Amino acid sequence: MTDDEMPKGEEDRFMGVPITDAFAQAAAEVLREYREMVEKSLGRAEENEEAPCLAEIASIISTPKVGMARGSLYAMLLEIAGMSFDTALDHVKALEHDIVRKPPPVWSTLVMTRAVLESFLFCDYLYDPSISGALRLARCAGLWRKDMDHSANLAKVLGQDDEIAEVDDYVTKALADCGIEARRGASGKITGYIVDGEASNLDFNITERARNRLPEWLPMPYGLLSGVAHGRPWMTDRARIASKGKEGLVGEAATVMTAVMIVMASMDMCLRSLQGYFGYELDAALAELKEYRELMFLRLVDLANASE
Repeated sequence: MTDDEMPKGEEDRFMGVPITDAFAQAAAEVLREYREMVEKSLGRAEENEEAPCLAEIASIISTPKVGMARGSLYAMLLEIAGMSFDTALDHVKALEHDIVRKPPPVWSTLVMTRAVLESFLFCDYLYDPSISGALRLARCAGLWRKDMDHSANLAKVLGQDDEIAEVDDYVTKALADCGIEARRGASGKITGYIVDGEASNLDFNITERARNRLPEWLPMPYGLLSGVAHGRPWMTDRARIASKGKEGLVGEAATVMTAVMIVMASMDMCLRSLQGYFGYELDAALAELKEYRELMFLRLVDLANASE
Protein backbone atom coordinates (compact mmCIF):
# COMPACT_ATOMS: atom_id res chain seq x y z
CA MET A 1 0.00 0.00 0.00
CA THR A 2 1.39 3.44 -0.90
CA ASP A 3 1.05 6.50 1.32
CA ASP A 4 -1.76 8.00 -0.72
CA GLU A 5 -3.86 4.85 -0.94
CA MET A 6 -6.67 4.27 1.51
CA PRO A 7 -8.21 0.89 2.35
CA LYS A 8 -11.86 0.34 1.50
CA GLY A 9 -14.10 1.74 4.22
CA GLU A 10 -11.44 4.01 5.74
CA GLU A 11 -12.77 7.22 4.16
CA ASP A 12 -15.46 7.56 6.84
CA ARG A 13 -13.60 6.33 9.88
CA PHE A 14 -15.26 7.36 13.13
CA MET A 15 -13.32 10.32 14.60
CA GLY A 16 -10.55 9.81 12.03
CA VAL A 17 -9.41 13.41 12.48
CA PRO A 18 -6.26 14.89 14.01
CA ILE A 19 -6.14 15.57 17.76
CA THR A 20 -6.82 19.24 18.53
CA ASP A 21 -5.79 21.09 21.68
CA ALA A 22 -9.41 21.56 22.75
CA PHE A 23 -10.22 17.87 22.29
CA ALA A 24 -7.05 16.72 24.07
CA GLN A 25 -7.63 19.01 27.06
CA ALA A 26 -11.24 17.86 27.38
CA ALA A 27 -10.33 14.16 27.10
CA ALA A 28 -7.62 14.45 29.76
CA GLU A 29 -10.02 16.28 32.05
CA VAL A 30 -12.69 13.63 31.57
CA LEU A 31 -10.24 10.88 32.51
CA ARG A 32 -9.06 12.77 35.59
CA GLU A 33 -12.59 13.47 36.80
CA TYR A 34 -13.71 9.89 36.20
CA ARG A 35 -10.68 8.51 38.06
CA GLU A 36 -11.29 10.84 40.99
CA MET A 37 -14.95 9.81 41.11
CA VAL A 38 -13.88 6.17 41.32
CA GLU A 39 -11.31 6.88 44.03
CA LYS A 40 -13.83 8.92 46.01
CA SER A 41 -16.47 6.18 45.85
CA LEU A 42 -14.01 3.59 47.14
CA GLY A 43 -12.67 5.92 49.79
CA ARG A 44 -16.02 5.98 51.55
CA ALA A 45 -17.03 2.36 50.85
CA GLU A 46 -17.54 -0.04 53.75
CA GLU A 47 -17.83 -3.82 53.82
CA ASN A 48 -21.27 -5.37 54.19
CA GLU A 49 -21.63 -7.85 57.05
CA GLU A 50 -22.77 -10.47 54.52
CA ALA A 51 -19.92 -9.81 52.08
CA PRO A 52 -18.48 -12.96 50.45
CA CYS A 53 -14.98 -11.97 51.52
CA LEU A 54 -15.90 -12.24 55.21
CA ALA A 55 -17.36 -15.72 54.75
CA GLU A 56 -14.24 -16.79 52.89
CA ILE A 57 -11.93 -15.47 55.62
CA ALA A 58 -13.92 -17.33 58.26
CA SER A 59 -13.74 -20.52 56.19
CA ILE A 60 -10.01 -20.16 55.59
CA ILE A 61 -8.98 -19.66 59.20
CA SER A 62 -11.21 -22.51 60.39
CA THR A 63 -9.81 -25.07 57.94
CA PRO A 64 -8.18 -27.85 59.96
CA LYS A 65 -4.36 -28.05 59.85
CA VAL A 66 -3.88 -25.63 56.94
CA GLY A 67 -5.92 -22.63 58.10
CA MET A 68 -2.95 -20.49 59.16
CA ALA A 69 -0.98 -21.22 55.98
CA ARG A 70 -3.98 -20.46 53.78
CA GLY A 71 -4.53 -17.26 55.72
CA SER A 72 -1.03 -16.16 54.73
CA LEU A 73 -1.74 -16.98 51.08
CA TYR A 74 -5.00 -15.04 51.26
CA ALA A 75 -3.13 -12.05 52.71
CA MET A 76 -0.80 -12.23 49.70
CA LEU A 77 -3.84 -12.29 47.42
CA LEU A 78 -5.18 -9.09 48.95
CA GLU A 79 -1.78 -7.44 48.67
CA ILE A 80 -1.12 -8.24 45.01
CA ALA A 81 -4.70 -7.47 43.92
CA GLY A 82 -4.52 -4.10 45.68
CA MET A 83 -1.12 -3.45 44.11
CA SER A 84 -2.55 -4.20 40.68
CA PHE A 85 -5.39 -1.74 41.27
CA ASP A 86 -2.93 0.98 42.34
CA THR A 87 -0.72 0.20 39.34
CA ALA A 88 -3.67 0.64 37.00
CA LEU A 89 -4.48 4.04 38.52
CA ASP A 90 -0.85 5.09 38.14
CA HIS A 91 -1.02 4.34 34.43
CA VAL A 92 -4.29 6.28 34.18
CA LYS A 93 -2.58 9.33 35.71
CA ALA A 94 0.25 9.01 33.19
CA LEU A 95 -2.30 8.75 30.39
CA GLU A 96 -3.95 12.00 31.51
CA HIS A 97 -0.64 13.79 30.88
CA ASP A 98 0.23 11.93 27.68
CA ILE A 99 -2.99 12.96 25.95
CA VAL A 100 -2.15 16.67 26.14
CA ARG A 101 1.52 16.51 25.21
CA LYS A 102 2.97 18.36 22.23
CA PRO A 103 3.10 17.21 19.54
CA PRO A 104 -0.04 15.12 20.09
CA PRO A 105 0.53 11.42 20.79
CA VAL A 106 0.15 8.87 18.03
CA TRP A 107 0.11 5.43 19.65
CA SER A 108 1.40 5.89 23.20
CA THR A 109 -2.11 6.46 24.56
CA LEU A 110 -3.24 3.00 23.50
CA VAL A 111 -0.08 1.33 24.79
CA MET A 112 -0.69 2.90 28.20
CA THR A 113 -4.33 1.89 27.98
CA ARG A 114 -3.28 -1.73 27.48
CA ALA A 115 -1.29 -1.51 30.73
CA VAL A 116 -4.35 -0.06 32.50
CA LEU A 117 -6.61 -2.82 31.21
CA GLU A 118 -4.21 -5.64 32.10
CA SER A 119 -3.72 -4.41 35.67
CA PHE A 120 -7.47 -4.07 36.23
CA LEU A 121 -8.05 -7.52 34.72
CA PHE A 122 -5.47 -8.96 37.12
CA CYS A 123 -7.30 -7.37 40.05
CA ASP A 124 -10.68 -8.53 38.73
CA TYR A 125 -9.34 -12.07 38.27
CA LEU A 126 -8.59 -12.34 41.99
CA TYR A 127 -11.61 -10.42 43.32
CA ASP A 128 -14.14 -12.04 40.96
CA PRO A 129 -17.23 -12.44 43.20
CA SER A 130 -18.66 -15.28 41.11
CA ILE A 131 -16.04 -17.87 42.12
CA SER A 132 -15.54 -19.93 45.28
CA GLY A 133 -12.95 -19.19 47.93
CA ALA A 134 -11.12 -22.39 47.04
CA LEU A 135 -10.82 -21.39 43.39
CA ARG A 136 -9.65 -17.92 44.45
CA LEU A 137 -6.78 -19.48 46.41
CA ALA A 138 -5.98 -21.78 43.48
CA ARG A 139 -5.79 -18.74 41.19
CA CYS A 140 -3.47 -16.97 43.61
CA ALA A 141 -1.25 -20.05 43.86
CA GLY A 142 -1.03 -20.25 40.08
CA LEU A 143 -0.13 -16.59 39.69
CA TRP A 144 2.48 -16.89 42.43
CA ARG A 145 4.12 -19.86 40.73
CA LYS A 146 4.01 -18.12 37.35
CA ASP A 147 5.67 -15.03 38.81
CA MET A 148 8.34 -17.20 40.42
CA ASP A 149 9.03 -18.75 37.00
CA HIS A 150 9.56 -15.27 35.56
CA SER A 151 11.83 -14.39 38.49
CA ALA A 152 13.81 -17.58 37.89
CA ASN A 153 14.32 -16.66 34.25
CA LEU A 154 15.62 -13.25 35.29
CA ALA A 155 17.93 -14.84 37.86
CA LYS A 156 19.42 -17.05 35.16
CA VAL A 157 20.15 -14.02 32.98
CA LEU A 158 21.81 -12.28 35.94
CA GLY A 159 23.82 -15.34 36.83
CA GLN A 160 22.05 -15.86 40.15
CA ASP A 161 21.29 -19.55 39.63
CA ASP A 162 21.84 -20.38 43.31
CA GLU A 163 18.81 -18.33 44.31
CA ILE A 164 16.46 -20.14 41.91
CA ALA A 165 16.35 -23.44 43.79
CA GLU A 166 15.96 -21.63 47.09
CA VAL A 167 12.95 -19.63 45.90
CA ASP A 168 11.40 -22.67 44.25
CA ASP A 169 11.72 -24.68 47.45
CA TYR A 170 10.10 -21.86 49.43
CA VAL A 171 7.08 -21.59 47.12
CA THR A 172 6.68 -25.36 46.92
CA LYS A 173 6.73 -25.74 50.70
CA ALA A 174 4.40 -22.76 51.27
CA LEU A 175 1.77 -24.20 48.92
CA ALA A 176 2.15 -27.68 50.37
CA ASP A 177 1.56 -26.22 53.83
CA CYS A 178 -1.72 -24.85 52.45
CA GLY A 179 -2.78 -28.32 51.36
CA ILE A 180 -2.71 -27.19 47.73
CA GLU A 181 -2.11 -29.85 45.08
CA ALA A 182 -0.13 -29.16 41.92
CA ARG A 183 -1.58 -30.10 38.54
CA ARG A 184 0.98 -31.48 36.11
CA GLY A 185 1.05 -32.06 32.39
CA ALA A 186 2.30 -35.12 30.56
CA SER A 187 5.89 -33.88 30.87
CA GLY A 188 5.54 -33.48 34.62
CA LYS A 189 5.61 -29.69 34.44
CA ILE A 190 3.25 -27.81 36.77
CA THR A 191 0.28 -26.42 34.84
CA GLY A 192 -1.89 -25.20 37.72
CA TYR A 193 -3.15 -25.93 41.21
CA ILE A 194 -6.09 -27.60 42.92
CA VAL A 195 -7.66 -26.41 46.18
CA ASP A 196 -10.40 -28.57 47.69
CA GLY A 197 -11.30 -29.90 44.26
CA GLU A 198 -11.26 -26.49 42.54
CA ALA A 199 -8.65 -26.25 39.77
CA SER A 200 -6.97 -23.23 38.21
CA ASN A 201 -4.25 -22.70 35.61
CA LEU A 202 -1.00 -20.88 36.31
CA ASP A 203 -2.25 -17.77 34.56
CA PHE A 204 -5.34 -16.42 32.82
CA ASN A 205 -6.03 -15.74 29.16
CA ILE A 206 -6.10 -11.94 28.99
CA THR A 207 -7.90 -11.78 25.64
CA GLU A 208 -10.62 -14.15 26.76
CA ARG A 209 -11.05 -12.47 30.13
CA ALA A 210 -11.30 -9.03 28.54
CA ARG A 211 -13.98 -10.35 26.20
CA ASN A 212 -16.00 -11.88 29.03
CA ARG A 213 -15.56 -9.31 31.79
CA LEU A 214 -15.69 -5.87 30.19
CA PRO A 215 -19.08 -4.12 29.99
CA GLU A 216 -21.30 -4.92 27.02
CA TRP A 217 -21.26 -1.33 25.78
CA LEU A 218 -17.57 -1.65 24.87
CA PRO A 219 -16.61 -3.72 21.80
CA MET A 220 -13.76 -6.21 22.29
CA PRO A 221 -10.67 -3.97 22.54
CA TYR A 222 -7.73 -6.17 23.47
CA GLY A 223 -6.68 -7.22 19.97
CA LEU A 224 -6.59 -3.58 18.89
CA LEU A 225 -4.42 -2.59 21.87
CA SER A 226 -2.08 -5.52 21.27
CA GLY A 227 -1.70 -4.53 17.63
CA VAL A 228 -0.41 -1.14 18.75
CA ALA A 229 1.77 -2.43 21.61
CA HIS A 230 3.40 -4.99 19.31
CA GLY A 231 3.87 -2.47 16.52
CA ARG A 232 1.90 -4.44 13.93
CA PRO A 233 1.56 -2.60 10.61
CA TRP A 234 -2.11 -3.54 10.17
CA MET A 235 -2.78 -1.20 13.08
CA THR A 236 0.04 1.35 13.03
CA ASP A 237 -0.46 2.10 9.33
CA ARG A 238 -3.53 4.10 10.32
CA ALA A 239 -1.23 6.92 11.47
CA ARG A 240 0.19 7.22 7.96
CA ILE A 241 -3.30 7.36 6.49
CA ALA A 242 -4.29 10.08 8.95
CA SER A 243 -1.28 12.16 7.87
CA LYS A 244 -2.87 12.45 4.38
CA GLY A 245 0.48 12.09 2.64
CA LYS A 246 2.43 14.44 4.89
CA GLU A 247 5.72 13.31 6.40
CA GLY A 248 5.58 11.51 9.73
CA LEU A 249 2.74 9.99 11.71
CA VAL A 250 -0.39 11.77 12.88
CA GLY A 251 -2.46 10.73 15.87
CA GLU A 252 -6.23 10.56 15.49
CA ALA A 253 -8.90 11.65 17.91
CA ALA A 254 -10.18 8.09 17.56
CA THR A 255 -7.15 6.70 19.42
CA VAL A 256 -7.71 9.02 22.37
CA MET A 257 -11.44 8.31 22.41
CA THR A 258 -10.72 4.56 22.38
CA ALA A 259 -8.32 4.98 25.30
CA VAL A 260 -10.89 6.93 27.31
CA MET A 261 -13.61 4.35 26.66
CA ILE A 262 -11.44 1.36 27.57
CA VAL A 263 -10.11 2.98 30.75
CA MET A 264 -13.63 3.85 31.88
CA ALA A 265 -14.86 0.34 31.08
CA SER A 266 -11.95 -1.20 32.99
CA MET A 267 -12.69 0.90 36.06
CA ASP A 268 -16.37 0.01 35.85
CA MET A 269 -15.52 -3.69 35.64
CA CYS A 270 -13.23 -3.57 38.66
CA LEU A 271 -15.67 -1.53 40.75
CA ARG A 272 -18.36 -4.13 40.17
CA SER A 273 -16.04 -6.92 41.29
CA LEU A 274 -15.11 -4.98 44.41
CA GLN A 275 -18.78 -4.32 45.07
CA GLY A 276 -19.67 -7.98 44.72
CA TYR A 277 -16.78 -9.41 46.70
CA PHE A 278 -16.47 -6.89 49.54
CA GLY A 279 -20.15 -6.01 49.69
CA TYR A 280 -19.54 -2.31 49.04
CA GLU A 281 -22.62 -0.18 48.45
CA LEU A 282 -21.68 1.29 45.09
CA ASP A 283 -24.99 1.35 43.20
CA ALA A 284 -25.32 5.13 43.46
CA ALA A 285 -21.69 5.66 42.48
CA LEU A 286 -21.97 3.34 39.48
CA ALA A 287 -25.13 5.12 38.33
CA GLU A 288 -23.38 8.49 38.64
CA LEU A 289 -20.39 7.19 36.69
CA LYS A 290 -22.67 5.87 33.96
CA GLU A 291 -24.45 9.21 33.60
CA TYR A 292 -21.14 11.10 33.52
CA ARG A 293 -19.63 8.65 31.03
CA GLU A 294 -22.50 8.89 28.55
CA LEU A 295 -22.57 12.68 28.73
CA MET A 296 -18.81 12.99 28.24
CA PHE A 297 -18.79 10.59 25.29
CA LEU A 298 -21.19 12.90 23.45
CA ARG A 299 -19.16 15.98 24.38
CA LEU A 300 -15.87 14.46 23.16
CA VAL A 301 -17.40 13.32 19.88
CA ASP A 302 -18.69 16.84 19.26
CA LEU A 303 -15.28 18.38 20.05
CA ALA A 304 -13.47 15.97 17.74
CA ASN A 305 -15.88 16.54 14.86
CA ALA A 306 -15.66 20.31 15.31
CA SER A 307 -12.16 20.17 13.82
CA GLU A 308 -13.37 18.75 10.49
